[in-house]
Amino acid sequence: MNAVLQRIEDIRRDKVFYHVLKKPEELDLKSIKAVKIYFCFYGRNSWNSAWVHKYKTNCMHLTLDSAKNYAETSRVQGSVFNITELPALQFDGGNYPIFVTQINENKPLKDYSADALSQDAPFGSVKILGYRDNYMSYGAPLNGVVLSFTDNGRFWRIPQAKNNLVIALYAQNPVQATELENVKMKAWKSKSFGKKFYLNWLAIENNTNQLAILNLCNEFGF
Repeated sequence: MNAVLQRIEDIRRDKVFYHVLKKPEELDLKSIKAVKIYFCFYGRNSWNSAWVHKYKTNCMHLTLDSAKNYAETSRVQGSVFNITELPALQFDGGNYPIFVTQINENKPLKDYSADALSQDAPFGSVKILGYRDNYMSYGAPLNGVVLSFTDNGRFWRIPQAKNNLVIALYAQNPVQATELENVKMKAWKSKSFGKKFYLNWLAIENNTNQLAILNLCNEFGF
């Protein structure tokens, strides 16, 4: 089964809504969990021998096998892929789960506060109808949950750097995410033995720390 995660911004373009399904702004939060997802990115040796890591559509996955399959179907000569486990918060609104994580940050969501730190909306934005100062609670509007993670929003202790992407994702299929545990997270790098063979995967260091997400889930999860 397809275990690819899509950006929440693409939810309407992907036309996942059937007549029996509701849109994010019509859904209420029913559960919060801490899970792990898989981020697959690659580099190609450039003209000056530097390695460039790229973030692309379909690079986030719910299973390791799905991430490896993405690498296999995306490989070209000279590509070296990396797969890294990332901690994420899973928000269930009843139709499909939404996942929030952060890349280029060793401790994802460490600066997120469940309680709003400002009464004012970011410049150029307005508060949603029925806004809350805490969305980590049963029955909170799901679109408000997602908007609370906007990188310049009211729920960050310090402004988030633009390259430290906070990403909201959704799953089109009911694939079960793996529960996040307080154990060292894993990562792998690909090694090719030729295009006729599947990629081999070597374990490498993963310095991602899941503590901030575990703490949020321990305090607010249900």
